[in-house]
Amino acid sequence: MLPSQVAPSGHPHVMIYVITSETSDLAQVYANMGANPQNPSSPFATFPNFPNVVAIVHRPSQADQRILNSSDAFVASLDGAAGVDPKIVEFWNAAKDETLPRHILAFNVVNGRADFDELCAIASRVLEPDLLVRYLPIDADDELSLTGVYDILTSEIHALIDGSWVTKAADPEHIAITSSAREDLFDQLAYLGLDDLTLENHQSGLPISVTKLEAAWSHPDVVTITPVDDGVGVSTFSNWISILDPVWVPVLTVSDQACEAFEANERVGISITEDFARMWGPSDDVALFEKSAPEISINIVESNQVALIAKNLTAGSTIAAAESNAVLVAPVF
Repeated sequence: MLPSQVAPSGHPHVMIYVITSETSDLAQVYANMGANPQNPSSPFATFPNFPNVVAIVHRPSQADQRILNSSDAFVASLDGAAGVDPKIVEFWNAAKDETLPRHILAFNVVNGRADFDELCAIASRVLEPDLLVRYLPIDADDELSLTGVYDILTSEIHALIDGSWVTKAADPEHIAITSSAREDLFDQLAYLGLDDLTLENHQSGLPISVTKLEAAWSHPDVVTITPVDDGVGVSTFSNWISILDPVWVPVLTVSDQACEAFEANERVGISITEDFARMWGPSDDVALFEKSAPEISINIVESNQVALIAKNLTAGSTIAAAESNAVLVAPVF
């Protein structure tokens, strides 16, 4: 697997909206993403290698269309023990309509009622007909957990051995069993990411380098499903996070100058719901106010670099320090 990239200081903020099942163990969901909750009851998940990326994790009963509308990416966290909630399908389709980057995480694929193949089939049927599958889970010897993944594209096994990740060539048996899936993946990636000449060579039966197909894997239209039990998918998911860019970017006006929100050099944000706001600029510990007449002090419950939770917000209002004259206007698509 490719190593995770560390987000540079000042990288534009990215918010990922994650919806999991109503009965999922949230601690397991956070661990599967390689994320840390800000506290045991927090909906915010932060990523050690990506300080400017935050995921907000909700169950279907908490899902809010306004939060999805202000997000930069969407993740469906599918539980093999629970299936696919109709709300996940609804929000997936809404994210697709908004052309947001999307990713599917599959967990409880060993001990759940549905294994990885069944979740792939369900996801292809109700979420994403053009779903790409690159990584297959490898069961541990006790068949109670996962010990690694098989990369169909490169014919490599990424396994956790004695606490360390090891990459090795697959056995001929693995390659033979997955040859049909590998050909399908090659064809799908070829049409997504190859230049016209290389694609023409591929269609003529000439071999193409795996390196070019790996580059095609980073195409923004690629939607995949990753097995994530026991930490086996953290690196894959991290690689996806590393290529995300802001999608929902308000316009920031200060005095007579305008720029994009992520260029802010002060702490500034915009209320999305009555208790949630997106934020930009440095995470300085300053008192914040809703910029209305009169200004209203904000009672912050929880905050991070990218978002905050507070009480009694007014959706659409600008949030900034008392002395600021900044105004944020939400984008319209």
